[in-house]
Amino acid sequence: MKKIAAYILLACFFACAAAGCLSPVSLDSYGYVISIGVDKGKTKRYYVTFALQRELEQSNTESEGGADILTCECDSLDEAKTEVEGRVPFTLSFSRTNFFLFSEEIARSGAIEEFLSISFDAEKIRTSAAVVVTKKNVYEFIGALSANNDANITKLQTAVMHDLEKTGMVAIMSVSRLFEAAETGFFDYVAPLGDTDESMITDMQQKKDQAEGKNPLENVKTGDIVGGLKSRMSGTALFSGWSMTGELTREETMYLNMVNGEFINGTVSLPYGEDGDTVTLLLSLSSADRRLFSGAEPEARVRISLKASLHKSPAGADIDELNEWL
Repeated sequence: MKKIAAYILLACFFACAAAGCLSPVSLDSYGYVISIGVDKGKTKRYYVTFALQRELEQSNTESEGGADILTCECDSLDEAKTEVEGRVPFTLSFSRTNFFLFSEEIARSGAIEEFLSISFDAEKIRTSAAVVVTKKNVYEFIGALSANNDANITKLQTAVMHDLEKTGMVAIMSVSRLFEAAETGFFDYVAPLGDTDESMITDMQQKKDQAEGKNPLENVKTGDIVGGLKSRMSGTALFSGWSMTGELTREETMYLNMVNGEFINGTVSLPYGEDGDTVTLLLSLSSADRRLFSGAEPEARVRISLKASLHKSPAGADIDELNEWL
């Protein structure tokens, strides 16, 4: 029996050692998709944009970040994957996908449901990936993110989370929450609403002018927006089920986050006095008590406690009067 057990253990050892060498794949055999963008197609149902993580050849290269863009028309994500893989020397991997981006046209039509009817496990797509809606075409939004050459989707995710924490003017949910909201009806889904400003003078354009010996602000006029990304989060898309039904501004999103108990920090400016002055307050959420009462008609009651401090007050204002007013 001891000899038999020893042979079994030895066989298991060799089996495990051999299994580790089955189907070895080099790291450069994959192209890692960090975002999947979906617009309405011209000849087919969808026009899909894949933003792929750009691998750096050297650690000190000037071409940091950014993304490689691949597009195609298709009727499904599987078809898009097959189409793109036919013209690139690698296999697409969705294991690092952080964002699904849908144009407002797609979001309002309810077509998100059909596009997401895929096997997340089979494609190794994380259900923690977020959903973003763009007011213009998704490919324009993704392209504008690369205008600085050092701004990619991963950095956008960091910027959105920082915006949520510091201003409360962004609302973001995972794609798994969209499935939960649409299938149970217990709550409505919200997603960041992105927009693109092509008139923006990017940091990269300024660097290019400087390298050519030009004044980087030579053509700037009062009112022009200089520096930053051409793509930004302008508000929040509201959903009912699978379809987008409305939108909120950034300020309205802040109050939505307060009601949901997800507000952390932010500022608000309020009119003060009779001379058109304003007072700016720093706000932080202390507590949010939400209760739902069922009866002839459902009724929701929310009690919010905020900590407020003066951030900016009118010149010469009496501090005691301000504190009493506050």
